[in-house]
Amino acid sequence: MATRDDVLTAMQDLVLSTGRRPSVAAVAAEVGLSKQGVLHHFPDRHSLDLALLRRAVARVDQVMGDAATAGRAGATYLRLSTPSAEDRAVATVMLAALEQDAMPTEVWDEVTAAMNRWESLIAVEIGDVRRAEVIRLVGDGLFSEAMLTGSAPSPERIDALVDFLLGDDGAERST
Repeated sequence: MATRDDVLTAMQDLVLSTGRRPSVAAVAAEVGLSKQGVLHHFPDRHSLDLALLRRAVARVDQVMGDAATAGRAGATYLRLSTPSAEDRAVATVMLAALEQDAMPTEVWDEVTAAMNRWESLIAVEIGDVRRAEVIRLVGDGLFSEAMLTGSAPSPERIDALVDFLLGDDGAERST
């Protein structure tokens, strides 16, 4: 029997292969379930879309939590500006839902809460709320640029921004 995560992975794979938000029936076929089988895990379309978003947010929460423990939340946030396949799938699904005016308010509340959590981790690390906001906004801008252009920022560009925004606090290099 397919799990919730299997269903979300099938949805993500379909989005990445088609470039569109798939129907529940298409997700069911991809994962080898009936439409009712998918609806057993996700009672409606919104639940399915929201679960994909929540899985991506949970991934970033984990990475940022680990980075904060290691004293690298600011640098890590900037380095997260290269969208993963999951990020691209989530963006496609969210944009399609927006086009249909079908995005519940709770989605934006959850996204805002997540961004606030990540920014807070950066602020605790560097001891400056405004600078933490700037770091988050720069990371968000890099991420948006990469999503729109399909070109991730170079490691050298990220390293230069880490040095500029964090100084010695974030000087650890990516390799």
